[in-house]
Amino acid sequence: MDKVPFHWQAALDAAGIVLPAAAPPAAAYTPVVVHQGLAFVSGQLPRDETGVRTVGLVGVETTLAAAQEGARLALVRGLAALRDGLGGLDRLDRILKMTVFVQSGPDFVDQSAVADGASTVLFALLGPERGRHARSAVGVAKLPRNAAVEIELIASVRPVAGP
Repeated sequence: MDKVPFHWQAALDAAGIVLPAAAPPAAAYTPVVVHQGLAFVSGQLPRDETGVRTVGLVGVETTLAAAQEGARLALVRGLAALRDGLGGLDRLDRILKMTVFVQSGPDFVDQSAVADGASTVLFALLGPERGRHARSAVGVAKLPRNAAVEIELIASVRPVAGP
């Protein structure tokens, strides 16, 4: 599986997903750091060109379904950051780990179901084998810009091809 390059753009096209422009950093950090075959993607919020789309405490101010859509959007933002950080998707092998932070109401315990909003996208894009990834879903009290969800990614990348 890992020896054959995956055609990300073809999979995105087939799924009807258009990657947006990557979000510029909002503070003193780098959106993507590549080190020794791994790409670390800074936290991505569920935002589009108008701002953060899914806000508030999940289970109180926003619904599980809205938070799942927010997770999907945050994952797409993460893929856009990878595209820009790697200079394209050709070197991206697979997503190894996803951490999903959910701004949760006091009684909300379905953080994993929120994370499924992003995980199902990876399975749809990559198939059952390559789409498999480690994951954590964590309830938190607050997120930047009152976002309902934030996603971090760790991906494996192939080395830059030589001349």
